[in-house]
Amino acid sequence: MAKISMSQMSKLFHRLATTYTAGIDLRAAYALEEKTGNSKYRLNAKIINRQLGEGKSLAESMENLNGYFPDLAVSVVKAGERGGRLEESFTRLSNHYSALVSFRNKFLASIAWPLFELTFAILIVGLFIFLCDGLYSSLGMEVIDWFGMGSTAGNVAAYFVLVFLFFALVTFIFIGSIRGWFGTLPIRIAMRIPLVGKTIQCLALSRFAWTLSVAENAGMNAIETAQLALRSTENYYYKSLETVVCHNLQQGHQFHKTFEATGSFPEELIIFIKNGEISGELAESMNRASADLQAKAEINLKAISVIGFVTVLMVVGALVLAILIFAMQAYINILNNAGQI
Repeated sequence: MAKISMSQMSKLFHRLATTYTAGIDLRAAYALEEKTGNSKYRLNAKIINRQLGEGKSLAESMENLNGYFPDLAVSVVKAGERGGRLEESFTRLSNHYSALVSFRNKFLASIAWPLFELTFAILIVGLFIFLCDGLYSSLGMEVIDWFGMGSTAGNVAAYFVLVFLFFALVTFIFIGSIRGWFGTLPIRIAMRIPLVGKTIQCLALSRFAWTLSVAENAGMNAIETAQLALRSTENYYYKSLETVVCHNLQQGHQFHKTFEATGSFPEELIIFIKNGEISGELAESMNRASADLQAKAEINLKAISVIGFVTVLMVVGALVLAILIFAMQAYINILNNAGQI
């Protein structure tokens, strides 16, 4: 099923925060949502409005849409409803997705030109193969069988098919890792990559800490609080810890001992949790931890944006250099052939 976009969520939760603050009930707010957005959005808004009329909570209604809303949004709304802080939940979700949309747009803008150059270079390589083969044929020289296809058209087609398969494979691995198709191995590998791993961890644990704060304020029991927090990470690796975490909590262990025992949480966050439990201010401590982790993630994301820009430029440079080398070799071959003639 298609999922709601980050941009749509940012606008939705901003509108819900505004209308809820103004004293407008959720059914009336969702009656307005039925008149905005694309057809899929309007249909889901209608379904949610109907379920609200049947007495279901907003979180239940969102959850019943089978993945249309991400776990983070559902978890935060659920915690807000339990704690009577729904307005705060809407505002935080709006700010969260606005920040993600803003960063995404800045990142795409920073690599737009290098990506254009990369695309252009790939096309030039294909054109070079075509022209080189044609030139060799016209001079009566042996054509380079680049990919063993036996013809110019076949070699050009094979080149573009290989390029397509490469990018399709990268996309498949990326999406599959996010959705857990390959288990926890890909995400565990990614989290060991310098800078990238820390960024993934900080983003996930920032959501974890904030949801833990909201759930604690809502007065939820320890097991439900942990479940919501782990699911809100939107990280398959942390979600996979739910069973062992819940088991340890059922044994009466405190949060900091339970999470520390998994070996998957940084010591800094464990200290935040421990201090919060000792002082009786776990919600406040987790709120501070969330802000701290979010700030670190934003710094890392900016660095990744710069690295991505430089990497694409290097790939383009490598392709251009390869073209020049092949062109020079082709020119030398033509001169040698002319000398023989």
